[in-house]
Amino acid sequence: MIKSISFILTLLYSITVFCQENYTYSIRGIVIDGITQSPVIGAPVYITNAENNGTVTNDVGEFQLQNLPIGRHVINVTYLGYKNYSSTIEIKSGKELVLTITLAEDINTLGEVVVSAQNEKSRSNNTMAYASTRTFSVEESSKFAAAVDDPARMAMSYAGVVSTDDGNNTISIRGNSPSGVLWRLEGVDIPNPNHYAQPSSSGGGISVLSAQMLSNSDFSTGAFAAEYGNALSGVFDLKFRNGNNKTSEFTLKAGVLGLEAAVEGPFSKNYNGSYLINYRYSTLTILDKMGIDLMGELNFSDLNYHINLPTKKLGTFSLFGMHGWSSQRGNETLDTTEMDAIFHRNNYEFISNMSVDGIKHTINPWKNGYLKTTIAYTKSKNFITQDEKTIYENSSFFNKYNSLSENNKITIATTYTHKLSSMMSIRSGLMNDILSYEVNEDLYNDENSPALNLLNSDGTSSLFQAYSQLQFLFNEKWKSNVGMHYSAFRLNSTKAFEPRLNINYSINRKTEVSLSYGLHSQLLPLPVYFVAKDNESHLVNNRDLGMNKAHHIVLSHQYELNSYTRFKTEIYHQQLFDIPVGNDENENYSIINQQFNYPTFALTNDGKGRNTGIETTFERFMHNNLYYIFTASLSDSKYKTAASKWIDSRYNTRYSFIATIGKEWVKGKNNQNIFGINVKSILVGGQRYTPIDVEASKLEEKEVLDESLAF
Repeated sequence: MIKSISFILTLLYSITVFCQENYTYSIRGIVIDGITQSPVIGAPVYITNAENNGTVTNDVGEFQLQNLPIGRHVINVTYLGYKNYSSTIEIKSGKELVLTITLAEDINTLGEVVVSAQNEKSRSNNTMAYASTRTFSVEESSKFAAAVDDPARMAMSYAGVVSTDDGNNTISIRGNSPSGVLWRLEGVDIPNPNHYAQPSSSGGGISVLSAQMLSNSDFSTGAFAAEYGNALSGVFDLKFRNGNNKTSEFTLKAGVLGLEAAVEGPFSKNYNGSYLINYRYSTLTILDKMGIDLMGELNFSDLNYHINLPTKKLGTFSLFGMHGWSSQRGNETLDTTEMDAIFHRNNYEFISNMSVDGIKHTINPWKNGYLKTTIAYTKSKNFITQDEKTIYENSSFFNKYNSLSENNKITIATTYTHKLSSMMSIRSGLMNDILSYEVNEDLYNDENSPALNLLNSDGTSSLFQAYSQLQFLFNEKWKSNVGMHYSAFRLNSTKAFEPRLNINYSINRKTEVSLSYGLHSQLLPLPVYFVAKDNESHLVNNRDLGMNKAHHIVLSHQYELNSYTRFKTEIYHQQLFDIPVGNDENENYSIINQQFNYPTFALTNDGKGRNTGIETTFERFMHNNLYYIFTASLSDSKYKTAASKWIDSRYNTRYSFIATIGKEWVKGKNNQNIFGINVKSILVGGQRYTPIDVEASKLEEKEVLDESLAF
């Protein structure tokens, strides 16, 4: 049912209108220390090739540059004891640009060291992530061809990331199952933030996130920093931007995908607090109400908000939230002789909702450290019902299926970061998730018979996580961090100690190499652990199952041709173990091949897996109105059960070659008009499948797969 909307994504075209009280062409922002988040006072800020456009930050780290023309500019910050900062920014008509610039400290504080300016996109926001992590911007998610303001679709331009379904944004990273992806917002783990999402999945049809809400965020594909747990394949670490705290602005965006409105501004002239609210309503619903048939009624809407409330002595409080509502309904009844059917009825309804509401508090209790605490409540709900009946001359078919899956979570997380010296810093944190779920599945094989209950259970438990990581800057060439992540699952007292290690060596100003290692673990979907019924109504108890685990090791090499072009190569190996697999008639099953939903039969932690590959990226960040990313990946993904030898996994695509390129032309009296073309080309080895055993299927009157040819 998701595929019915995929064609609309290819037609996406947006028209944006900006309305505000006072049109201005200025840049404001704050410059902060990348470790302590404290303001940097007296830092020179200037625009390259802009005459008389420079300033210094004030006593709270703020700056403002005025009278800048529309278009792209390069902003620079240089300050004694910090590495030079340089980044390309874009000024849009009627939209004031507000920036948060983080500086990385240079351990040589005897004098101002002249280094090559580094584009902010070539490094991650997380200073303790050295390999397999990069920042992504709002500009990229809105500009990349086929990205449609969607972080997951945007990530499909990166090495090692492939789509698992052309009709949605579900991704496989380095041969791993999509269920291994972790989504995080403002420091807490959140449910799948996509419309039309299936239970236990990490993707869907359309992102709930609005690009207008996001600040620069991080995306990791392996060997994650110690603060990330409960993930095996990838991490999206998302952050909301603050609203404009000086000028009120209203944005209206109308496109084929949806009607979107955003409002932001200050609460008062004498207070630095701000609000930012964005709401989107489905254009598909409007088209349906106009009588345009889109293969059933499609309806989605979403609401995102971020309210920033700074205080003079108690730190900064912020309220944030994300809500997504989506549904698809169909009602088809035909009396026809088409396809030999005398009567046909097909009624269905699919509902997928998610929500996040949280409060965050940040304070600098000491000069060289800051404390961040977040409390959040998250919820996801999926409901599916399908009623189908078809009558032929000599036979009939009937199927009715109902499914309800609901997950709730209360999260308390706190992180403390402290700069011990210019050469050493530490970050530690705690997170506790209180989990609950309810799931029910009923199947009717005869409209006059009672339902066969496939699954009916509910339960609660908790997951506790703690971590600490210490970073060393030995000299201007060597840096390293070492950390430990700890997880404890209360239901069955499962524990995991996960060491993490990163080493980085700068050969010269243009070339660096990194070696990263991490042990990672992930819980199964909560319903898998509790007593359930399989298709033969036998009780199944998976309560004692352990976590999925994997060793990650990544060797990375990066060469910067100049400040806006780089060539990067990564060699990786992931060794998965303690993977849940089936037995008896399910002996070839491994959760490695699961994309969504969950198994309802008995499992054991006897499975293994391995993913090995090499990735290359040749990337030019936007410069002189041109950008491109060319990636090539060669990989191998295998799995093994207790009964099988090493065989190809479902996501063993073997290779992927991706090219994303964009060019813009600036026209008009004041260069206020921009025309651009963005193109993306993909060549990826397909997903594997297990063929149907036709003869066995005829005998049993149901689909039977030929497990001797698994994947």
